[in-house]
Amino acid sequence: MPRLIAVALVSLAAGVALGQAFLRSAGAHEEQVYQRQLSGELSAKEKEIEAPDPELDLARARLETRAQLEQQYRAQLTKKDEDFEAFRKSHGLRVQSLSNALFELQQQARNGTAKAQVVEPASRPGECAPDLGQTPIAYEYADADGRVRLTDPNIWLQGDERLTLTQRFRVRGTVLRQVDGSLMTDRVELIEISPKGEGKPRELARAALEDASFSYANAPHEVPPPGGSSPSWMVTLAASPDTDFSLRFGPSARLVRLGRVGFAAGLTSDFKSLEGTGAEAFLTYTPSVGGRVLNLALGGGIHLPVGGYTRVRPSLSVNFIID
Repeated sequence: MPRLIAVALVSLAAGVALGQAFLRSAGAHEEQVYQRQLSGELSAKEKEIEAPDPELDLARARLETRAQLEQQYRAQLTKKDEDFEAFRKSHGLRVQSLSNALFELQQQARNGTAKAQVVEPASRPGECAPDLGQTPIAYEYADADGRVRLTDPNIWLQGDERLTLTQRFRVRGTVLRQVDGSLMTDRVELIEISPKGEGKPRELARAALEDASFSYANAPHEVPPPGGSSPSWMVTLAASPDTDFSLRFGPSARLVRLGRVGFAAGLTSDFKSLEGTGAEAFLTYTPSVGGRVLNLALGGGIHLPVGGYTRVRPSLSVNFIID
């Protein structure tokens, strides 16, 4: 039995080592792809990702280093941005991408209502109304969507017209990232919607994208790796299903982590017997709730008592991560 345990532990250690080697190899490949794309050496397909496409509302994209992006961001700051900069620094925010778009929007006002009426000139009692040569006529027009209103107190005079525009726009942005690389692209849409009506706003016009730029930083080393080599200290609560599930307590450490799966070892005791005291070797799994990783790990492995008749026991554990 001890020989089988040794073989199992050696196999587990070999599997962990192979997993770490795979992660290092994958990380090196990502870094090579990133450096190639950063230098502008792109394949035909990759060039399509960063090329502008007004028909698809895609901006002209450019991969930059974080230092270049920060320099570009600071160059466009004005005095009005001081409050925003204070907010950014106080919350520890950094620039991830910059975009700038130019649209052209052509509109037509249809199915409106027009009204024209003769305006009697004002005069005091006993006075005759001034003769302007032409009878003043007031004109008013409003479109059915409530966005255009034109008023003219006297159509025979120039300069007294008033045009009022009430418009609402929906801006939709979509950032897409390359699955097997660092390239990104930005799709931005400008849509005019009706300011009147109930329920879902009605689309009136869609602006045509004339030009847009999108600069971004997306280095692979800035993304947290799926695993780690630094240990995570834990408090372990364990029990063996072949007994009466007597609980054992003790410290442990997750030595290797590959994504949510890891390998841990520690010491536990029920403070009652030698069989209830010993070493733990187990695999861990870190669950999540609503996309948020919890600070605990579920474990399954073996318990190696320091004494007693049983040399090895199965073990189930709940481990509370403290570091």
